[in-house]
Amino acid sequence: MEFTYHDRQSLYDAWMSYKAKLRITQIEMAKRLGVSQLDFSRAMRGDVPMDRNFVFRFCEEMGLDPESALPSLKKNRPVTHRGPITIRTSLTVDGNISKVEYSGDQVFIEYVKEL
Repeated sequence: MEFTYHDRQSLYDAWMSYKAKLRITQIEMAKRLGVSQLDFSRAMRGDVPMDRNFVFRFCEEMGLDPESALPSLKKNRPVTHRGPITIRTSLTVDGNISKVEYSGDQVFIEYVKEL
């Protein structure tokens, strides 16, 4: 399997977040993965193709499920949920809400803002 630019970008974004939270260096991660720091850096920059073993080990080290984290694997994943789902959205307004109405797929919020 060949991983896409979007897969690489998803891994890179996950790596940047993981690296910041755990204060881990490229050298430390490369050691965990059994590759050199140079090879790790090249893979992250896109200089070399990422192989499946590298990607799956990298995801495992960061606690990621590759099928959830990588766009190309999400496409191949069968949909297990059928039917409607409930989604909740919230927002903040810069005033006091005085009236809320809805019609179909639209919500209208009226609020009072002190000037």
